[in-house]
Amino acid sequence: MKNKTTSLLSFTLLFFIFSFTFDNRVEEKNDKSVHCFEFRVTCQGKSGFYDTVQASSWSEATKKINAKFPNCKATQVKQKDC
Repeated sequence: MKNKTTSLLSFTLLFFIFSFTFDNRVEEKNDKSVHCFEFRVTCQGKSGFYDTVQASSWSEATKKINAKFPNCKATQVKQKDC
């Protein structure tokens, strides 16, 4: 009987520790805030226009806008919360 109680207590403690650790990892991933980055895009031979992308950092936004318009020059105009 003592062995079963010890095993059950150990299992419960172990389960509690793992569930607490999992909850913290989920919260850390959700802390990444998303911003809107507005760019002025200029393509050769055409007039410029504005486009906005959502990203968590300036470098990510730059990569997204360059992938969207690969043969154009994009200059960031402003950043704001979406």
